[in-house]
Amino acid sequence: MVAAGAAAVLLLLLIVVIATAGGDDEPTTTPADLGVPTTPANLGDRTNSDKTDTESTETDTTATTPVTPPATGGGTVTPTTPSQGAGGGTGQAPTTTAPQGGEGGGAVAPTSP
Repeated sequence: MVAAGAAAVLLLLLIVVIATAGGDDEPTTTPADLGVPTTPANLGDRTNSDKTDTESTETDTTATTPVTPPATGGGTVTPTTPSQGAGGGTGQAPTTTAPQGGEGGGAVAPTSP
């Protein structure tokens, strides 16, 4: 029991010594002291003398007339099939047929008795 008490006191003393250690009397250095550029304190502050005066110009617009498609007797449109061009673009994948029996290389089921 005495050994456990002595170990507890020793552990408490060790924690106190570690907690108080490391105190430094030297002042801490800042990035500016080390020559590292820092963000200025007036970042985002603009005065009227900093602003530039830009000219505004008038733009002329030309009126456009909408175009309507011509009416062709009855309005029926016959769709046409797309032509097959040479190269480029995407087409439909070729169709494949399922393999016939015996071509798959799998096991053959036994005949029923």
